[in-house]
Amino acid sequence: MGSFIVALIPINNKPSIIVSKRWLQFSILGIIVLSLFPIIRLVLFLYEDIGLSLTIQNVIAGFEVGQAWTFTLFLAFIFYLYVSIFSVFNSKKHILVSILFTLGLILSLGWASHSASLTEWSGFIAHSLHFLAVTIWVGILIVVSWFSVNHLNWTPLLKWFTPVAIVSLVVITGTGLFLMTLVQDFSEYANSWLLPYGQALLIKHVIIIPIIVFAFINGIWMRKRIRLDPKINPLPWVKAESGLLLLIFTATAVLGQQEPPHSVESTVSGGGLSRIFGALHNGVITKPIDASMDINLIGSLFFILTLVFLILTVAVFVKKAPSVVAFIMSVLCIVSLYLGLMNSVAF
Repeated sequence: MGSFIVALIPINNKPSIIVSKRWLQFSILGIIVLSLFPIIRLVLFLYEDIGLSLTIQNVIAGFEVGQAWTFTLFLAFIFYLYVSIFSVFNSKKHILVSILFTLGLILSLGWASHSASLTEWSGFIAHSLHFLAVTIWVGILIVVSWFSVNHLNWTPLLKWFTPVAIVSLVVITGTGLFLMTLVQDFSEYANSWLLPYGQALLIKHVIIIPIIVFAFINGIWMRKRIRLDPKINPLPWVKAESGLLLLIFTATAVLGQQEPPHSVESTVSGGGLSRIFGALHNGVITKPIDASMDINLIGSLFFILTLVFLILTVAVFVKKAPSVVAFIMSVLCIVSLYLGLMNSVAF
């Protein structure tokens, strides 16, 4: 999505960007392969009762996730042929058709989502909007950061991309909160940290904090710095931000493979605790499960470290140090905040 949106932008409002046809083909093949994993997981869960071949047929034909993947496979195959035959970036018509193909794939993934199976329409719409906003914001960021051959026209780029990123973030936040309510009550958010699903969700939320800091640096402060020094290269900083986004995608991928805790207590009784939680939390868990924050000395120290690493992330930019140092500080901020929360929660 990002490459097609950027291709529609006038050349004087973006740096020089080259995305080869091969990258588009790999991306489409990646969609086919990665969207297959929920099918494989479901088949492995069911095949012992009726056999592998019959299970595959039933999952593909009888489950919504299987039907959605069949549609994804068909649409992605046509899309692959389209980008292979035509030079899509050389024609506005081809770009718009490619965007329509991408929207179709996004809707297909929304159809296959767990949230879509919980409601008639709202879960499907919310998940599709959530994923669409992610593909727009992150897609543009990745294309600009990794496929730009220079950093010309960076200020004009920020003038249109910053509002797009803000709107996308608002949509992601709103739809994300709604999708959470489909799986669990907000009151059980901390309780879910006992489970692999809750751990993945917590890590995902913790990663968001330094991403917002990087977004502020790249969207606001970088513009001011470029005015003072037009020769400054912002590409390493947006690459660092894309690295953090890769971490949140990893957490999201893990989250998608976990059992959603519609009832934390029953899920704990049936599946046990998260291994990560068990390794970090030594306290006694009593029933009924009711998590509360009990900030102690160790937790306080980790929270202080979180603030220190966050300040250092900004200081690296102010002092014009390499962006990789800011990335490391951000990762340490994530680890510190996570450990602070794990050492402060009581059951």
